Amino acid sequence: TTFSVIMLLSFITAMLTGNTQRLSVELLKALSDGVTLCVSLLGMMCFWSGIMSVLAKGGVLNVLGKIIQKPLSLIFAKNTLTSDDKQNLSASFAAGFLGLGNAALPFGIAAMKGLSKGKSYATDNAIMHAVLNTVPIQLVPSTLIALRSKHGSLNPFDIIPYIWICSVVITIFAVITCKVFARLWKKEKEYD
Repeated sequence: TTFSVIMLLSFITAMLTGNTQRLSVELLKALSDGVTLCVSLLGMMCFWSGIMSVLAKGGVLNVLGKIIQKPLSLIFAKNTLTSDDKQNLSASFAAGFLGLGNAALPFGIAAMKGLSKGKSYATDNAIMHAVLNTVPIQLVPSTLIALRSKHGSLNPFDIIPYIWICSVVITIFAVITCKVFARLWKKEKEYD
């Protein structure tokens, strides 16, 4: 709905200021740029999805998932995770770590179903999973590298160390924030 409101306001403003022709030109240019961007990102996404498939079939994803399980057990409430939950979480975070957010989606959805435990509200583990998928630590931020390449960056990979630093700091902050709010929520429920 927000996009529709913005489009409507743009059209009304263009009519009131007499810039409907300019709006039409800019709209067509934006649509063309959007299609070009999607096509250029599609190539990169297909490439990395193929890499992900090779890694999964080669067992690398399972190995990475086992490595990730230990830190995840420190973050998520242990007594509520089944082995399937652990496996889906590990696969989801391993794919996200490799910068393959779209490839991680099926694992993430399966993990969320398991973490919700059939409840009509989000459990602490489900909230933690959603937050950590929003701010993942990425080894290779493939989408950002593809965007930088498309827009003429001479060295699109030079941002990787900064992304690592920022994503580690943000992830630590996100985990602490989730844990604090989970405790506050439990204390509030105890007082009710």
